[in-house]
Amino acid sequence: MKRLLLIVCLLLSTAMAAQHPTDSNAAIATATIGTLQTDTLILRDTILLHDTLFILRSDTIHVIHTDTVVRREVDTLALRAYQEKEVFYREILARGGVDKEKFETERNYYIRVVDSLRSIVRVAEIDAVRRQEENKYLAERARQAEERMAQVTNRKKKIRPIQGIAMRFYRTPQWEIRLKAGATDGTYDRYISNRNAGSIEFDYVTGASVMLWDLTKYFNKPHTIGHDSTALQIRRFDQDFSYDLGLYVGFGGSNLFKNFYVGASFRFVDFFYFTAGLNIAEYQVLKDGYDDTDIIGNSLSIDDVTAKAWLLKPFVSLSIDLDFLSHIKR
Repeated sequence: MKRLLLIVCLLLSTAMAAQHPTDSNAAIATATIGTLQTDTLILRDTILLHDTLFILRSDTIHVIHTDTVVRREVDTLALRAYQEKEVFYREILARGGVDKEKFETERNYYIRVVDSLRSIVRVAEIDAVRRQEENKYLAERARQAEERMAQVTNRKKKIRPIQGIAMRFYRTPQWEIRLKAGATDGTYDRYISNRNAGSIEFDYVTGASVMLWDLTKYFNKPHTIGHDSTALQIRRFDQDFSYDLGLYVGFGGSNLFKNFYVGASFRFVDFFYFTAGLNIAEYQVLKDGYDDTDIIGNSLSIDDVTAKAWLLKPFVSLSIDLDFLSHIKR
């Protein structure tokens, strides 16, 4: 009977020990919680893993996360350091370790420097904007000039207005009646005279050339004079120019509608034209039966011995493209 009671007491004490851990186990658990160890630890069949602590309590598992605790600790330390620095600077200013007047002077100086730099930057920005606008304007002018030049040098253009100087092989006569000494003393004879005598006259002409044959490819290819070892190689221009053969029609002089020019035109070096043909113009000529230096009666006037007539006379001219001239003026 006594032996049975002893066994029951031992079982009761064992059960109570299981429900209430010993002081040493509690100490181990307390130390583990205080230091937040992350190493693996066996505590009464309970495992402590990284950043998580498992504690056995009445057969229930409690989980404690350490991330929030660590973050709060770091924030607290940073706030404490900031407050310490602020207190330190206030103590220095309060003790007179810094000259407040000098500090304010230097502060105002650097403020003025910053304002000056800001003004310089502002001026530079305005100048940059102005230069940018100027560059846009110059770029537009350059584009227009390129378009104008492309229009002037357009080789596909068939009709081109031209102006130049024509040399015709007939001078416009200016007939008049003059006096000269007669056969007897004290008498005078009236005779016909031309004040504009000669065989060549220059005229300012304006017209248009119509291209008939494009000779650009022929004149821009290499040319050789001769076929033996002494053949002469004609050097080409550094760039290709336009050449063509066409028909020229124009007019000149002050009387535009009574002075026409018709002929063949040869265009060379893009802008120049050599023209040869006939001048069709109305001139004042002597009537049949009268000639230069003929003596006429006192009753006749210049209108009695002259008349208007259309004549064909040869001419040659050198002209320049009007588009090219307008381009030069700009």
